[in-house]
Amino acid sequence: MEQAQSFMQGYDAKAFHGDERTRWAVYSQIIVIGEAAGRISREFQAQHSEIPWSDIIGMRHRLVHGYDKVRWDRVWDAVVNDFPMLKAAIEPLIPQEPRQQT
Repeated sequence: MEQAQSFMQGYDAKAFHGDERTRWAVYSQIIVIGEAAGRISREFQAQHSEIPWSDIIGMRHRLVHGYDKVRWDRVWDAVVNDFPMLKAAIEPLIPQEPRQQT
C-alpha cells in the first residue's frame, strides 16, 4: 500500500489519469496486495473479519482478468480513500521483526 501511495504522491486525479506509467505502477501494486491477501489463511481472515479480505482479493481478480477495461477512477479512489483505513487496520496485524541488539 505504501508503494502505491508513494507512486501517487503529488498527484491529483487529473494528473493520475493522464500518467499512464503511474497508473500501471499503481495497478501492479494493487495486484500484489490482492495476491498477498489471497495467501492469508482462511482461519486468520475469519479471526480478522474487520478487514475486507474478499474485496481486496476481488479487486485483484477484476484487475488481472479485466486488464483491458480497468476503471482508473476506482483505482484512484481505492488508493486515496480506502488504503489509509485499510493500512491502519492491517498494520497492527503484521509481526514486527525483532530488533538487533548491538
